[in-house]
Parts: sequence; C-alpha cells; structure tokens
Amino acid sequence: MRKPQRSSEDRCIVLHGVNRQYSLKRSTARATLALTVNATGLIVHAPWLLPVHHIERFVHEKASWIAEKLACHAASHPAEASWQEGMPLWYLGERVLLSVGAHIRHVRLDERVLYAPSLASADLKNAVLAWYRGMALHYFNARLVQFSAVLSRQPNSLKLSNARTRWGSCTPDGVVRLNWRLIQATDAEIDYVLAHELAHLTHMDHSAAFWRELVRIYPDYRAPHKLLQTQGHRYYQISL
Repeated sequence: MRKPQRSSEDRCIVLHGVNRQYSLKRSTARATLALTVNATGLIVHAPWLLPVHHIERFVHEKASWIAEKLACHAASHPAEASWQEGMPLWYLGERVLLSVGAHIRHVRLDERVLYAPSLASADLKNAVLAWYRGMALHYFNARLVQFSAVLSRQPNSLKLSNARTRWGSCTPDGVVRLNWRLIQATDAEIDYVLAHELAHLTHMDHSAAFWRELVRIYPDYRAPHKLLQTQGHRYYQISL
C-alpha cells in the first residue's frame, strides 16, 4: 500500500476581527475537514488537494466554536502571571499597570494605575486578587440593581465563583454566581453574563423561551457575547 503524503504549514486568518494563527495539516489519507484545539493552538486537518479558500471558508463557519475552545483551553492552562512592578492588568475593559511602592498601604486604582504595597510576590498577588474580588462583588451587585426592575423573578443572592471554564451559573433556588475574573471585562460583557444567568431564573435550559427572555432583559447581548468569546481567555491570566 502506498504511504500517504502529508504536509504542514503555519497560516493566519482573521476571525471575528482577531488574527488567529493556525497550523494547516494536509494528508492524502483524509477526505474531510476537521479542527482540533490543543496546547499549540488551532490545527486544521484537510484533504491533500482541497483549495485554501474552501478550507478557510470552513474555518470562518466555525469561528465561534474555535473562539470558545481556545478560551476554554486558555482557562484550563493559564500562563503564570509575573506579579511585579509594571505588570499589565485589566479592569472593566481597560488596560491598567501595577505600581508597587513601600509607601502604599492599600491596593487602589487611580488613573489606570493600580497601586499596591511592596510585598513578596505571593503576598502581592493575594492582595491584588483580594482587591479584584471585592470590586467584583460590589460592581456585580450594582449591575444587578439596574436589571432588577425588568426581572420576572428576583435572585435570592449573587455570589462570586472561581470556575475554570464558566463565566456564570444559576441554581434552581435562585442563587446567581458570576466569575470574579469578569471584573476585568467591559461593562457590556459583564451585563451579558449577568443577564444570561438572570434569564435562567425563569428558564433553566437554553430553549427558545430562554433566548427570548434574554433578549427581553438585555436586547443588545449579541455583540458582548461575541466579544467575550474572542477575548475572554485573557481574563484567565490571573488566578487564585
């Protein structure tokens, strides 16, 4: 039997406005297209002679799936952040820089600079993440107040989660949880996740009725939903 021919090349494609690197692997033994996401990124498996424009049309059709899988992989395998002076961070959709000083008593944000006490790396991390969690709970509750007037059912409580792959959850008894890392996202992304979980208060599934309820609560959810899919992985660069 003749040995299959194989080739591999690195390519780039723009998906939802984001440049994505991918590895195109061709084989004479393959008859269909397939995608995989692993530690190296996106891999596209294609038949030997299939034109590139057919391949990339397929990739475009799977753009949302690709973004979700890449985000989930990044969440499961986050790069260890370097907690030191000048470290870039995110807060409510804006890039901020960490500034460490012996004269600073408490973590505070001022003009896109996050000031923190001069501490050992582990203690500095704990102090900053405690600040993030405190700000997250305060901000999420403030956003809940804005939605309260249009809700068919009020939640019993809103709590923070530290989930590795989920932005939010809602229990049948009305407990809504939002991932504290969302405080790094834009207010629109936060509102989308919150509205999504609030819609689950009346529909615990993802039926057509659920999506109608989400549209009623937050009509403009589609753009922030897509934004979270494409850039949500960067919010997992900090972890407890």
